[in-house]
Amino acid sequence: MLSSILAKTAINIIDVSAADSQGMEQHEYMDRARQYSTRLAMLSNNLAHWKKLPLLPSLTNQPHQVLASDPVPFADLQQVSRIAAYAFSALSQIRVDAKEELVVQFGIP
Repeated sequence: MLSSILAKTAINIIDVSAADSQGMEQHEYMDRARQYSTRLAMLSNNLAHWKKLPLLPSLTNQPHQVLASDPVPFADLQQVSRIAAYAFSALSQIRVDAKEELVVQFGIP
């Protein structure tokens, strides 16, 4: 799992400090610019997808009728409260056993 995290991180990191202007040739600049443009286009497409999502639907056009209707039975409220308490209890008992360090120091001088 750690190896896959490190591999994904290495793929997604753009090391700006390594862009030495004297050591790079023109074609290297063009390759990097093309790579960055491709990544930016992918990210902007993902953002455009989120912007296209529809708004939350309106549950009713006549809220006064909903408010004037009969209240929710007390037994139903108790059942929802009981289920929420069970869910909270189950979630509070989840524990993660750390087997090894997730973050390690690289040998960078």
